[in-house]
Amino acid sequence: MRYDWSEAEQALGAPLPADFKELRRSFPEWGAFRDHVVLLKAQGGSESVPANHETLLKAVRGNPGSRRMFQPYGILRAGEAESSKGLVQWGYSFIEEEYYWLADTATDPSTWPIAARVDPLESFRRFDMTASEFIYRVVADVEFSPFGIAGSVGEPYCLTY
Repeated sequence: MRYDWSEAEQALGAPLPADFKELRRSFPEWGAFRDHVVLLKAQGGSESVPANHETLLKAVRGNPGSRRMFQPYGILRAGEAESSKGLVQWGYSFIEEEYYWLADTATDPSTWPIAARVDPLESFRRFDMTASEFIYRVVADVEFSPFGIAGSVGEPYCLTY
């Protein structure tokens, strides 16, 4: 399936990591890895990277106090000077885990690390890996605590909705 990422990339002011775009092309538009990890889409609706990012921007611009929920990184382009560094959400889990890139529009997106948290009120954990590797570790690595689910479910799969 071919996706048009131009809307998302224009909204963010940077290309998205190629590994993520390839991952999205390789799996159904709507589904979840092990009925757990959901990837945001290229466009359309609230389940897309650009729509989700716009919602986060409105939330932190409309309520500056909510910015502390995204510290120490902040949301990309949410700062007063429209910062070129910050969080961009690419996925989530059905148990409230959140998955982001630590985006820097001045660097190669393939080098953007992952920032993730198990609960919106907890601190972020940084991972120097791609989104594909992160997902693999969540669904297949029994030692990937606290995100890994491999010990509680069987073989990895992607469920289409």
